[in-house]
Amino acid sequence: MAASVRQIPGVVSADVNFASGLLLMEYDPEADPRGAAVAAVVGAGHGIEAVDSEGGPPLPAVSWWVKNRTEIRVGIASILLVLGWLLGGLASEVPSVGAFALAIIVGGSLVWRRAVTSLMARTLDMNVLMTLAVSGAAALGEWGEGATVIVLFALGGMLESRSVARTRRSIGELMSLAPERARLRMDEGEIEVAPADVPVGGTIVVRPGERVPLDGVVAEGVSAFDESPITGESLPVDKRSGDTVYAGTLNTSGLVAIVTTAPAAETTIARIVHLVEAAQASRAPVQRFVDRFSRVYTPIVMVAAAAVAIGGPFLGGLSPGWVGIEGWREWVYRALTLLVISCPCALVVSTPVAIVSAIARATRDGVLVKGGAFLERAAHVGVVAFDKTGTLTEGRPVVIETIALGHEPVERVASLAAAVEAHSNHPLAAAVTAAAAPASEAVSGVVETPGQGVSAQVDGVRVSVGSAAYAGELGVMSGETDAGALALEERGLTVLVVATGDGSDMRAIGLLGVADAVRSDASRAVTDLRLGGVAHVVMLTGDNPAAAARVAEMTGISEYRARLLPEGKTDAVGELREAYGPVAVVGDGINDAPALASADIGIAMGAAASQTALETADVALLGDDLSALPRFIGLGRRTMRIVRQNIALSLAVKAVFLALAMTGHATLWMAVFADTGIALVVIANGLRLLGGAAAARGE
Repeated sequence: MAASVRQIPGVVSADVNFASGLLLMEYDPEADPRGAAVAAVVGAGHGIEAVDSEGGPPLPAVSWWVKNRTEIRVGIASILLVLGWLLGGLASEVPSVGAFALAIIVGGSLVWRRAVTSLMARTLDMNVLMTLAVSGAAALGEWGEGATVIVLFALGGMLESRSVARTRRSIGELMSLAPERARLRMDEGEIEVAPADVPVGGTIVVRPGERVPLDGVVAEGVSAFDESPITGESLPVDKRSGDTVYAGTLNTSGLVAIVTTAPAAETTIARIVHLVEAAQASRAPVQRFVDRFSRVYTPIVMVAAAAVAIGGPFLGGLSPGWVGIEGWREWVYRALTLLVISCPCALVVSTPVAIVSAIARATRDGVLVKGGAFLERAAHVGVVAFDKTGTLTEGRPVVIETIALGHEPVERVASLAAAVEAHSNHPLAAAVTAAAAPASEAVSGVVETPGQGVSAQVDGVRVSVGSAAYAGELGVMSGETDAGALALEERGLTVLVVATGDGSDMRAIGLLGVADAVRSDASRAVTDLRLGGVAHVVMLTGDNPAAAARVAEMTGISEYRARLLPEGKTDAVGELREAYGPVAVVGDGINDAPALASADIGIAMGAAASQTALETADVALLGDDLSALPRFIGLGRRTMRIVRQNIALSLAVKAVFLALAMTGHATLWMAVFADTGIALVVIANGLRLLGGAAAARGE
């Protein structure tokens, strides 16, 4: 169909998106060939609906008959076929032939129309081949076989369409998660409007049990939101004032007011759907190979069929004068069988169904894949390189260890430090206050020295919390304090010294070791990657070697490279590729942009909140769940295994039936049954990827 549209004057390019059923056309606005394109689509027997008809030609309404005509025709043709076989026992063959002829006409009506359209576009497709085969069978008097062939072909096409529609529904279901109405708060009260009519910055109200219509920030209320359609997160996420929420997520518990941050067309879910549709339309290298093979294979088999029909009798050493009508009839029949076998149905559909199903499956699991090429690359990844901060770690400091010096208990050291740091805006202050409840005594006289530390009076006693250098200026460092601080620093922790007293009487009472918190799922993700066949897992970081060593030890990563500038990470990617093969780099999508770009696959973490990451990464983990990474690698391996199975099965069956046809052991209906049957088998095999998340091992 796309080839027919491309022949229309004014059309620059045209392509059909296999996954979404969209006709994508680029055209000259002055020629405006949209009306002719619609006519070509309808003339080929396809229904057409408007996605955005603004300024375009009016489209014919898609009636119930158009939507269901294939099923109706297949049903009627099947009844006529059975009737023809039943009437075959009569003395006269006229009733039987009449029933078979009607079955051919009804069952093949769309096939004939599409064949004419293809010929007008100077292309050979399966509709042309099937038309030649069935017409030839009728000319030879094989009405029963001709009818059987066309009914089987039509039935197979109907089942294929239904199977492919399943992959389209998976994307349609994602888009339908955004509700059609939004409750907009106005001065006079709440009114229901279409999400497209809500201005950016408007306030919408979402009740428990309702889905969020637009991206925004919680302004009032507290609730838990089911974000599984966006991020793949299985458990509801608590949201309160200032937290971001996404369109399509489900408000499970409380009433909330949300200030919108994006129009309906630019919500996170809309961007994801757009990117997934574009990804499904793209072709993986293996798919392009299959397409090229099919374009060569079909003409070769057609030439072979013509050679068999014309030169077949000579293969037996006979001359045309010794060959009767029956001899020529036998070889023409074999040639027609070859024509049916030359239809590359199973081979052509073997790859795209698996790729599209895998992309849809990944999206359900919170992984956005930009195209089949990256699934194919994932299957061959030899090394995964992680950024540290924000990827293996949570990107926020926490108190890892508290050491008491002298007679004060650990709990008292932590509570005094929290009481002082509660009055500081330093990034480490939040970690200290989160580690313990502040001391209950009154706090006054807060003094903060930028970059050094903070001190205050706690119940009349001066308490200071700061760096080791700050503590040295206060004169509280001792042999015990130095040794404790050095031990913490060697483990990659930032040291804070807690001291009490006034003037020369100040003494250190404890040490706090602060570091970026390692993600709870990081170690398991690394283990699952190795179990899934990734032999090498490394960490690339700009942090100091001690901090890198601590994170590597906690996550089970045996190789790390520290103090790397952005260009150093890029160089490291090249070295890893040379040593181990294709490299996947996992980072935050912004700070690690050079490394992500230089990798075979750039994978961004937590990309649902970042439009930049969504647009630039090859693969995006929409949530902050590292366990999605080994699942994606496993999905890639499983996808390519299924693709190889489908291609091997399609080619093997073709080879067998080519041999059978050449030797006269294959009939027309056997050939179409094998071709259509194998097409359904490979479709079913590919659709298995939709049924469940691929295990980390790719099994």
